[in-house]
Amino acid sequence: MDLVVTDLRVPQPLNAPPTTERELTARLRAHGKSSMGEFPVLQAALDIAAYARLQHNLPFPDFDAVIAQMNELSHAAGDWVAIYGTKPPAEEQVDWLRQVMHEQGNFQGAMQNYDASENADIAAVIENRRGLPVSLGLLYIHIARCCGFDVEGLNFPGHFLTRLIGDEISAIFDPFNDARILEPQDLRATLKRFHGPTAEMDLLFTRGVRDRDVLIRMQNNLKFRALRESRLDDAVLVVERLLLLEPGNGVFWQEAGLIHQRLGNLRAAVLAFENAVETMQEPALSIRVQSLLDEVRSQLN
Repeated sequence: MDLVVTDLRVPQPLNAPPTTERELTARLRAHGKSSMGEFPVLQAALDIAAYARLQHNLPFPDFDAVIAQMNELSHAAGDWVAIYGTKPPAEEQVDWLRQVMHEQGNFQGAMQNYDASENADIAAVIENRRGLPVSLGLLYIHIARCCGFDVEGLNFPGHFLTRLIGDEISAIFDPFNDARILEPQDLRATLKRFHGPTAEMDLLFTRGVRDRDVLIRMQNNLKFRALRESRLDDAVLVVERLLLLEPGNGVFWQEAGLIHQRLGNLRAAVLAFENAVETMQEPALSIRVQSLLDEVRSQLN
């Protein structure tokens, strides 16, 4: 995962995803080619949600209504900027986002049925007003950008957090818990809650990540749960979606190969491992994948 300090950027208008696999594939590949400052994180999340529905033969939600709900909140957020005319301190930015997202929009963390797949489907999250930390964080990022605020997701492990960057100070907040601002002691407590009492903070945990990594993290939630529940067919579909966004990611190709191998799809595993060897950034990992490739090829002969 690349760690970055994000640039200020205002989202483009949202569009309903296309309804065919060919068009959605082209759209997701185009998102994947977006530069760091141009990746349309909410649009890409809507498109990937639509693609997942096609993969599972599920009906589409009313995407126009979903987008209208977000536009209503975006306009409410933008009205604040028009009234005040200047960017406030970071903590006041968080307060305003809380009013728009939690008090007006009624978005909350999915305390019940936390592991339900709909909590990582951005269209369902918008319809139900419930989601995971990362899916709610993605929406906070979108609304903050509509205000012209400088916002980024963080590399915090186990529980997604976001940061608003002010002119003088920044504010880290928890999108899952009503945008509560977290002080250093809160960050340590959160880390220990998810990783045990011996876990210690690292500077990497509060580094900013690319917008596409926010969406990737959301998809990884689905992948990890599918693997944990031995739903390999579902897991490989998630990896296919990730590869549309990042076709040059050797780790994703390796994951695809391993899952296909476990499913007995040996020819698909060979193709995936071949792509992994070509795209893997670390030589040691490339050597490891080459051995996996040789193993699967021997099974085909």
